[in-house]
Amino acid sequence: MRMEESTTTTITRSTGSGFIDQNYAKSFSGILKIVQAIVVFIAFLCIRCSDWTHYSTYRYFEVVTIWFLVMALVFYTIYLTRLHLKITCMHWPLTEFLHYVVATILLLIASIVGATKTYGYVGLAAGVFFGFASTILYGIGAWLSYKVWCVPQPATVSV
Repeated sequence: MRMEESTTTTITRSTGSGFIDQNYAKSFSGILKIVQAIVVFIAFLCIRCSDWTHYSTYRYFEVVTIWFLVMALVFYTIYLTRLHLKITCMHWPLTEFLHYVVATILLLIASIVGATKTYGYVGLAAGVFFGFASTILYGIGAWLSYKVWCVPQPATVSV
């Protein structure tokens, strides 16, 4: 009696309509961008809603957090709608890497300066905590985008 081996071929297609890439929404990179946006928004809200007397330190913190909230949502939308495939004049991995590096540095500066001027306000301390948390998240994003952009991926050998 002879046993036959059968091979199956799996075809992967992106789920959803042709406009939205649901695989990106479920990917680690997509989830990371959403978590970054949420944490930086919480940091902004903590500073904005706390009792403070208009220190310029916290104005800078507000501007930095709201800017990187908007940029996280812009990058998420670009990748979710597959616009990065249509806008080919930009090198998207390099652009994303530079965005993450600048965000990490500016959020770290804003959080350090903010930490020195909390003056015992709980809202300011919470905002600074979430500022440091978003710094870590953006640092993770920088590391992952560096690996995509700069580190050569191993070649696959087809047999």
